[in-house]
Amino acid sequence: MPSVLVRARGVIDHHGDLIGDSLLVEDGVIRGVGRAPGYVTEARLDGYILPGFVDAHLHVKGLGTSLYGADLRGARSPEEVARRLATVKGPLAIGRGWDQEAFEEPVLPDRRLLDKYVPNRPAVAIRVCGHMAVLNTRALEAVEPWRLYPDQVDRERGVLVEDAVYYAVNRLLDMLDNRELVKLGLEALHSAGIVGASSMACSDSEIKALYSLARSSRLPVRVACYANRENYRMHLGLEAPRFKVVGVKLFSDGSFGARTAALRSGYEDDKGNRGRLLLTSRDIAAIGGPVLRAGYRVAIHAIGDRALDEVIEAYDMLSPGPRGRVEHASITWDGQVGELARLGVYVVVQPRFRVSDWWLSQRLGDRARLAYRFKTMLSRGVRLALSTDAPVEDHRPWNTILAAVGDCGGRRCGVGEDLGIRDAIRLYTVEAARASGGPVAVLGRVEPGAPGELSWSPGDPRERGWRGPVRPLDLAR
Repeated sequence: MPSVLVRARGVIDHHGDLIGDSLLVEDGVIRGVGRAPGYVTEARLDGYILPGFVDAHLHVKGLGTSLYGADLRGARSPEEVARRLATVKGPLAIGRGWDQEAFEEPVLPDRRLLDKYVPNRPAVAIRVCGHMAVLNTRALEAVEPWRLYPDQVDRERGVLVEDAVYYAVNRLLDMLDNRELVKLGLEALHSAGIVGASSMACSDSEIKALYSLARSSRLPVRVACYANRENYRMHLGLEAPRFKVVGVKLFSDGSFGARTAALRSGYEDDKGNRGRLLLTSRDIAAIGGPVLRAGYRVAIHAIGDRALDEVIEAYDMLSPGPRGRVEHASITWDGQVGELARLGVYVVVQPRFRVSDWWLSQRLGDRARLAYRFKTMLSRGVRLALSTDAPVEDHRPWNTILAAVGDCGGRRCGVGEDLGIRDAIRLYTVEAARASGGPVAVLGRVEPGAPGELSWSPGDPRERGWRGPVRPLDLAR
């Protein structure tokens, strides 16, 4: 990479402060901010230089798969879901994004409907949350998920939840070129100004694809990979330039949308249902203890308050500090917030959930006031990092920032829980990098000695009315 002096309308650091109007990068490393000596190459930028954004929780292969397959967001009926699936070419008809709450009548798609539109090849329609999916007959027969997860598969309707979804989808994706799916995901992240990411619950095929791309110097985004429960032992520590398997991802419960998030008391719209508790504190400690002692990281999905109780109890036994992560922490009581701060773990949240979960009060009733308490957690000393959970939510950074600061597209969201823009930038850059670990940990800063992997925007994100976009600052070109 040549020595480059970039003159811009402004340089904004990871604290959200304007620190100059020029940036010197030599051999891919920031050497100075705000000074302008004569160097080999000078570039002028009509915009603002920003720290490189880091997404602390997403799914690289999942994002690539969503770009390859059918976009099921906004479908108004099960029939529309099936029609969109049928447009996907190739050996597998796959799509993601349907939400029964957006249907004209909240009825789930089923196996027979998919058979009608996709009769001669496997088809799978994944709910937006990723915790529920519907398979047609060909797909069910191809992977037989009931053999491993009999209590998570409704064979008659073709409806799967939780681990059965993960297992079935990854088996079916073996029909496609997983390396190409991963490349699609990485290219989408890079073009949106994302310089680093934690890819969660990585399958064998995703890890192999990322490792292969990294070894051939074709990784445009740094990736810290958290392997899934089934394969982490064989992959922990695997690394190549800009890539490393840094830990394990565990699931303690499901999602609100699928009514599988584990709650202390029942769902408001399904009184006898308290969700699914997938791991107890003892289960988490048994798996996470050896991982932490070996110097790696543990990330645990916990959306419901009952699941979060179990995670807190486990981390109290393990004392992981910032190498322990809680993914989502969607409902937090005051006592739980205090415990998360005391434990010093990272809580990785998704501001766009405030927009997508517009129906949350139907599920939780008065408990909806306890959801997505970003400002409360930050003010009480919880280590926070921002993310998208893409492809669950849009991977582009500006949409996440807008939701974090309370701009939810005209919808009321998280009254009193909005972040300030400076905190949002910090939590989406340097804190997200620290939460990710591995080769991503050094990112997200604008200061001498930091990598020159940065983003920029034509407008100033600190100004009211800013709507992005964010783009990569590619100094190698």
